[in-house]
Amino acid sequence: MKRIPVTTWGIALLALVLHLAPRGGSGPAGRNRVPPGRWTVPPPTTPAPAVPRQRAGPIPNGPGVASVHVASLAEYAPGRLAAAWYGGSREGARDVAIFLSTRTLGPSNDWTPPVVIMDQPTAQRELDRFVKKVGNPLIFSDGRGGLELLYVSIAVGGWSGSSLNWKSSPDGGRSWTPSRRLVLSPFFNISELVKNQPVALQGGGWMVPIYHELFGKFTELLWLDAPGAGAFATRSRAFGGRTAFQPAVVPTGPEEALLLCRTAGAQTEVFGSLSGDGGLHWASPAPVGLPNPGSGLDAIRLSDGRILAAINDARSGRDSLRLVVSPDGGRTWQRGAIVASEPRAEFSYPFLLQSSDGTVHLAFTWKRESIRYHEFNTAWLDASLTGGTP
Repeated sequence: MKRIPVTTWGIALLALVLHLAPRGGSGPAGRNRVPPGRWTVPPPTTPAPAVPRQRAGPIPNGPGVASVHVASLAEYAPGRLAAAWYGGSREGARDVAIFLSTRTLGPSNDWTPPVVIMDQPTAQRELDRFVKKVGNPLIFSDGRGGLELLYVSIAVGGWSGSSLNWKSSPDGGRSWTPSRRLVLSPFFNISELVKNQPVALQGGGWMVPIYHELFGKFTELLWLDAPGAGAFATRSRAFGGRTAFQPAVVPTGPEEALLLCRTAGAQTEVFGSLSGDGGLHWASPAPVGLPNPGSGLDAIRLSDGRILAAINDARSGRDSLRLVVSPDGGRTWQRGAIVASEPRAEFSYPFLLQSSDGTVHLAFTWKRESIRYHEFNTAWLDASLTGGTP
């Protein structure tokens, strides 16, 4: 076999680095300092007695979309919800697009017909670089009636070749700023993905749970300043290890938080970690007493102070999706309602939100065929609790 000169390998590596490095106008520069995090955690409130209430139904896919996945929800104004997800012929296909639908809380459960807010050609044009496909969107409120969108683009390979990008909408999703690529590494700047909602920081900006999939599974945090603040994106690694990823962060005090994450490989339990200094340092992750079959999860702090999580309640398979509740910051858990169950089916990647009126909202992937939406009050949740542990 003919030997390739070392200088040739060096030139090839330099070319790859230059290809993946930021180009003019492609996105904001990173910063070197991780900011201390503080978030507003209101004191727990006791909800007024209420009749248990819940309803469920699909969010429309849009015409000709066969497969959908990875939904997120946001309340961008009082009583106004937005949902975002990706869909196409299959996961990872070039025809995958990111869709947006909205609804107003009230007697109707109708979502608006979905519209495409990002696809491969648009991402490639706005980012001024080659994009093979797009994926995982995270939509969240900017706190001023607008929406923020983080989404994944891939130039080469699969999910391990992903990058994160940011768009903003000042008008509830009717118009959007051009995409900006987040530069989180001076070298390859790849293998960053997002699923669960951010934590708003008191001084502005967000701490977003993200994860890394190249050469292992890693839990990370993305720190974003509010748009227009200058150099506003950096990341930090939560803890060591190579099997804990897809984190959900639940604030439990002004600087305290619980992190729950999915595990990979032989691990079949949800792992958790605690921070007492605004997310700068995290304890070594440990099992929290919940099963995990290698599937995404989500968790939020309810207004009454309890933690609500949505998990696949099994050590293998994604054919049952259940709500679980912790009254003591994640130390113990109670089993709640099964929201979807069918042998050998898939109900996965839940996303939770509690809106300003106290209603809890859940979106999840239903058999890869649709995004299913479920809303309920805490009276319905309490009526479903068995007092046992999963």
